[in-house]
Amino acid sequence: MAMLRLEEVRVAYGKVQALWGVSLEVGESEIVALVGANGAGKTTTLKTVSGLLRAQSGSIVFEGERLDALSPGEIVRRGIVHVPEGRKLFPEMTVFDNLLMGGYLAAPLARRQRLDRVFAVFPRLQERMRQLAGTLSGGEQQMLAIGRGLMAGPRLLMLDEPSLGLAPILVEEMFRVVGEINRDRVTVLLVEQNTQHALALAHRGVVMESGRVAIAGRSRDLLADETVRKAYLGL
Repeated sequence: MAMLRLEEVRVAYGKVQALWGVSLEVGESEIVALVGANGAGKTTTLKTVSGLLRAQSGSIVFEGERLDALSPGEIVRRGIVHVPEGRKLFPEMTVFDNLLMGGYLAAPLARRQRLDRVFAVFPRLQERMRQLAGTLSGGEQQMLAIGRGLMAGPRLLMLDEPSLGLAPILVEEMFRVVGEINRDRVTVLLVEQNTQHALALAHRGVVMESGRVAIAGRSRDLLADETVRKAYLGL
Protein backbone atom coordinates (compact mmCIF):
# COMPACT_ATOMS: atom_id res chain seq x y z
CA MET A 1 0.00 0.00 0.00
CA ALA A 2 1.26 3.47 -0.87
CA MET A 3 2.18 5.78 1.99
CA LEU A 4 0.66 8.75 0.14
CA ARG A 5 -1.95 8.51 -2.60
CA LEU A 6 -3.58 11.30 -4.58
CA GLU A 7 -6.57 10.34 -6.71
CA GLU A 8 -8.12 12.70 -9.27
CA VAL A 9 -7.20 15.83 -7.30
CA ARG A 10 -8.43 19.10 -8.80
CA VAL A 11 -7.35 22.51 -7.50
CA ALA A 12 -8.08 26.06 -8.69
CA TYR A 13 -6.86 29.53 -7.83
CA GLY A 14 -10.14 31.37 -8.18
CA LYS A 15 -11.27 30.79 -11.76
CA VAL A 16 -7.87 29.52 -12.86
CA GLN A 17 -7.64 25.73 -12.83
CA ALA A 18 -4.22 24.60 -11.57
CA LEU A 19 -4.61 20.82 -11.20
CA TRP A 20 -6.80 18.72 -13.48
CA GLY A 21 -7.34 15.36 -11.83
CA VAL A 22 -3.84 14.60 -10.55
CA SER A 23 -3.21 11.04 -9.38
CA LEU A 24 0.09 9.81 -7.99
CA GLU A 25 1.53 7.56 -5.30
CA VAL A 26 4.54 7.73 -2.98
CA GLY A 27 5.68 4.50 -1.35
CA GLU A 28 7.21 4.24 2.09
CA SER A 29 10.97 5.00 2.13
CA GLU A 30 10.91 6.14 -1.51
CA ILE A 31 12.22 9.31 -3.07
CA VAL A 32 9.73 10.42 -5.72
CA ALA A 33 10.75 13.32 -7.95
CA LEU A 34 7.99 15.60 -9.21
CA VAL A 35 9.36 17.34 -12.30
CA GLY A 36 8.11 19.49 -15.16
CA ALA A 37 8.17 23.03 -16.49
CA ASN A 38 7.35 26.12 -14.44
CA GLY A 39 3.60 26.34 -13.99
CA ALA A 40 3.07 22.62 -14.43
CA GLY A 41 1.43 22.31 -10.99
CA LYS A 42 4.26 20.86 -8.92
CA THR A 43 4.21 23.43 -6.10
CA THR A 44 0.41 23.44 -6.10
CA THR A 45 0.48 19.68 -5.56
CA LEU A 46 2.72 20.01 -2.49
CA LYS A 47 0.63 22.85 -1.07
CA THR A 48 -2.51 20.77 -1.47
CA VAL A 49 -1.00 17.77 0.31
CA SER A 50 0.16 19.99 3.19
CA GLY A 51 -3.26 21.64 3.55
CA LEU A 52 -2.24 25.11 2.42
CA LEU A 53 -4.64 24.73 -0.51
CA ARG A 54 -7.94 22.89 -0.61
CA ALA A 55 -8.80 20.44 -3.35
CA GLN A 56 -12.08 20.99 -5.19
CA SER A 57 -12.45 17.26 -5.64
CA GLY A 58 -10.53 14.01 -5.44
CA SER A 59 -8.87 12.45 -2.42
CA ILE A 60 -5.55 12.61 -0.57
CA VAL A 61 -4.80 9.62 1.63
CA PHE A 62 -1.78 9.26 3.92
CA GLU A 63 -1.16 5.94 5.65
CA GLY A 64 -4.79 5.00 5.13
CA GLU A 65 -6.27 8.28 6.44
CA ARG A 66 -7.92 11.03 4.40
CA LEU A 67 -6.17 14.38 4.70
CA ASP A 68 -8.58 16.49 2.68
CA ALA A 69 -10.38 18.13 5.61
CA LEU A 70 -7.43 18.44 8.00
CA SER A 71 -5.69 21.71 8.89
CA PRO A 72 -1.99 22.20 8.05
CA GLY A 73 -1.12 21.76 11.73
CA GLU A 74 -2.99 18.46 11.93
CA ILE A 75 -1.22 17.27 8.79
CA VAL A 76 2.17 18.08 10.34
CA ARG A 77 1.18 16.11 13.42
CA ARG A 78 0.60 13.08 11.21
CA GLY A 79 4.16 13.25 9.94
CA ILE A 80 3.98 15.26 6.70
CA VAL A 81 6.40 18.19 6.63
CA HIS A 82 6.61 20.71 3.77
CA VAL A 83 9.82 22.70 3.19
CA PRO A 84 8.60 25.41 0.81
CA GLU A 85 10.37 27.10 -2.05
CA GLY A 86 12.11 30.26 -0.87
CA ARG A 87 12.97 28.82 2.58
CA LYS A 88 10.52 31.02 4.56
CA LEU A 89 12.82 31.33 7.57
CA PHE A 90 12.44 33.72 10.50
CA PRO A 91 15.33 36.04 9.55
CA GLU A 92 15.47 38.00 12.82
CA MET A 93 15.69 34.82 14.88
CA THR A 94 18.83 32.76 15.44
CA VAL A 95 19.56 29.48 13.71
CA PHE A 96 18.90 27.70 16.99
CA ASP A 97 15.51 29.37 17.50
CA ASN A 98 14.46 28.63 13.93
CA LEU A 99 15.23 24.97 14.56
CA LEU A 100 13.29 25.01 17.82
CA MET A 101 10.28 26.39 15.94
CA GLY A 102 10.39 23.30 13.74
CA GLY A 103 10.34 21.04 16.80
CA TYR A 104 7.78 22.89 18.90
CA LEU A 105 5.37 19.93 18.89
CA ALA A 106 8.00 17.47 20.11
CA ALA A 107 8.65 16.37 23.68
CA PRO A 108 11.93 17.68 25.14
CA LEU A 109 13.85 14.40 24.70
CA ALA A 110 12.70 13.96 21.10
CA ARG A 111 13.56 17.59 20.39
CA ARG A 112 17.08 17.09 21.73
CA GLN A 113 17.54 13.91 19.66
CA ARG A 114 16.30 15.60 16.52
CA LEU A 115 18.58 18.58 17.11
CA ASP A 116 21.56 16.24 17.43
CA ARG A 117 20.55 14.58 14.16
CA VAL A 118 20.19 17.91 12.35
CA PHE A 119 23.65 18.97 13.52
CA ALA A 120 25.05 15.62 12.34
CA VAL A 121 23.57 16.18 8.86
CA PHE A 122 24.41 19.91 8.80
CA PRO A 123 27.48 20.59 10.98
CA ARG A 124 27.56 24.16 9.65
CA LEU A 125 24.30 24.90 11.45
CA GLN A 126 25.87 24.00 14.78
CA GLU A 127 28.73 26.38 14.03
CA ARG A 128 26.21 29.13 13.18
CA MET A 129 23.78 28.26 15.98
CA ARG A 130 23.72 31.77 17.53
CA GLN A 131 23.78 33.64 14.23
CA LEU A 132 20.66 35.36 12.88
CA ALA A 133 19.09 33.33 10.09
CA GLY A 134 18.87 36.37 7.83
CA THR A 135 22.66 36.78 7.83
CA LEU A 136 23.38 33.25 6.56
CA SER A 137 24.50 32.52 3.02
CA GLY A 138 21.95 31.10 0.57
CA GLY A 139 23.29 27.58 1.00
CA GLU A 140 23.24 27.84 4.78
CA GLN A 141 19.68 29.16 4.71
CA GLN A 142 18.61 26.16 2.64
CA MET A 143 20.31 23.86 5.15
CA LEU A 144 18.40 25.62 7.93
CA ALA A 145 15.08 25.31 6.09
CA ILE A 146 15.56 21.56 5.70
CA GLY A 147 16.90 21.24 9.24
CA ARG A 148 13.83 22.99 10.59
CA GLY A 149 11.69 20.54 8.63
CA LEU A 150 13.57 17.60 10.13
CA MET A 151 12.94 18.97 13.61
CA ALA A 152 9.24 18.20 13.09
CA GLY A 153 10.08 14.49 12.82
CA PRO A 154 8.71 13.85 9.32
CA ARG A 155 7.77 10.47 7.96
CA LEU A 156 7.14 12.19 4.63
CA LEU A 157 9.34 15.19 3.81
CA MET A 158 8.21 17.36 0.89
CA LEU A 159 10.97 19.55 -0.54
CA ASP A 160 10.16 22.33 -3.02
CA GLU A 161 13.17 23.35 -5.14
CA PRO A 162 15.91 22.78 -2.53
CA SER A 163 18.70 23.53 -5.02
CA LEU A 164 17.20 26.77 -6.37
CA GLY A 165 19.76 29.58 -6.50
CA LEU A 166 22.63 27.52 -5.12
CA ALA A 167 26.14 27.35 -6.57
CA PRO A 168 26.88 24.08 -8.45
CA ILE A 169 29.05 22.67 -5.65
CA LEU A 170 26.26 23.31 -3.14
CA VAL A 171 23.72 21.70 -5.46
CA GLU A 172 25.74 18.48 -5.34
CA GLU A 173 25.88 18.69 -1.55
CA MET A 174 22.14 19.32 -1.28
CA PHE A 175 21.31 16.21 -3.29
CA ARG A 176 23.76 14.19 -1.20
CA VAL A 177 21.96 15.36 1.93
CA VAL A 178 18.54 14.45 0.54
CA GLY A 179 19.85 10.95 -0.13
CA GLU A 180 21.22 10.73 3.41
CA ILE A 181 17.89 11.82 4.87
CA ASN A 182 16.12 9.15 2.84
CA ARG A 183 18.55 6.48 4.06
CA ASP A 184 17.31 7.34 7.56
CA ARG A 185 13.95 5.96 6.33
CA VAL A 186 12.34 9.33 5.70
CA THR A 187 10.16 9.24 2.60
CA VAL A 188 10.79 12.19 0.27
CA LEU A 189 8.56 13.90 -2.31
CA LEU A 190 10.93 16.19 -4.20
CA VAL A 191 10.01 19.07 -6.50
CA GLU A 192 13.14 20.10 -8.35
CA GLN A 193 14.07 22.21 -11.38
CA ASN A 194 17.28 20.22 -11.82
CA THR A 195 15.61 17.31 -13.56
CA GLN A 196 18.73 15.29 -14.25
CA HIS A 197 19.89 15.37 -10.64
CA ALA A 198 16.42 14.77 -9.26
CA LEU A 199 15.74 11.68 -11.36
CA ALA A 200 19.24 10.34 -10.80
CA LEU A 201 18.57 10.48 -7.05
CA ALA A 202 14.92 9.39 -6.99
CA HIS A 203 13.47 5.90 -7.13
CA ARG A 204 10.55 7.04 -9.27
CA GLY A 205 9.62 10.14 -11.22
CA VAL A 206 6.34 11.89 -11.98
CA VAL A 207 6.36 14.31 -14.91
CA MET A 208 3.72 17.05 -14.74
CA GLU A 209 2.48 19.15 -17.64
CA SER A 210 -0.21 21.85 -17.50
CA GLY A 211 -1.66 20.65 -14.21
CA ARG A 212 -1.76 16.98 -15.17
CA VAL A 213 0.46 13.93 -14.74
CA ALA A 214 1.95 13.38 -18.18
CA ILE A 215 3.95 10.26 -17.37
CA ALA A 216 5.23 8.40 -14.32
CA GLY A 217 7.60 5.52 -13.79
CA ARG A 218 10.95 4.39 -12.53
CA SER A 219 13.47 7.20 -12.72
CA ARG A 220 15.99 5.12 -14.64
CA ASP A 221 13.35 4.33 -17.26
CA LEU A 222 12.37 7.98 -17.67
CA LEU A 223 16.00 9.03 -18.03
CA ALA A 224 16.65 6.30 -20.59
CA ASP A 225 13.60 7.02 -22.76
CA GLU A 226 14.70 9.37 -25.54
CA THR A 227 11.14 10.52 -26.32
CA VAL A 228 10.48 11.35 -22.67
CA ARG A 229 13.81 13.11 -22.35
CA LYS A 230 13.11 15.40 -25.31
CA ALA A 231 9.39 15.97 -24.83
CA TYR A 232 9.18 16.44 -21.08
CA LEU A 233 12.59 16.66 -19.46
CA GLY A 234 14.45 19.06 -21.72
CA LEU A 235 17.45 16.72 -21.79
